[in-house]
Amino acid sequence: MYFKKAGSANTEKALKLAYEYAEEYEIPKVVVASSKGTTAAKALDIFTNLEKLVIVTHSYGFVKPGENEFDPELLGLLKKKNVAVLTTTHAFAGVDRAIRRKLGTWKFAELVAEVYRTFGQGTKVCAEIVLMAADAGLIPIDQDVLAVGGTGRGADTVWQISPANSFNFLDLKMNKCLCKPIF
Repeated sequence: MYFKKAGSANTEKALKLAYEYAEEYEIPKVVVASSKGTTAAKALDIFTNLEKLVIVTHSYGFVKPGENEFDPELLGLLKKKNVAVLTTTHAFAGVDRAIRRKLGTWKFAELVAEVYRTFGQGTKVCAEIVLMAADAGLIPIDQDVLAVGGTGRGADTVWQISPANSFNFLDLKMNKCLCKPIF
């Protein structure tokens, strides 16, 4: 499925597609990016099997030092419903981004992110959150998972991915694009 425009207007369709596909093809986990919580809240409305759901947020300090932008009330609700929530540094950022910002020198991980962005911001997000969730032990690395990412806010991209840990990044396989925006 292709969306005519990128962005949050596609969130509900992308999440429904991901959930229905995961159920039909017995995909064990659906990893969903959510920076403030809006996409996570919509996923709660759509997913009836919450065991499949893994939410990945921005790290603390991503926007403002020492702060997290994710809705604290929603975080409490997700925890109460036993939904896995991961808050950690982006796999394609971290120290490499610090070096670029301070010294103006591009490092490998951020170059990889730029290459993924040639397929759309959501594709980059999907690859990244699967690496992050694998490193945290929240998804299996021996079975495909789905990843839901977006461009700016919301969700507009879904990929079926064979996961890998970040130290085995080259083993990650982007197997099937279920939806993305056209550029």
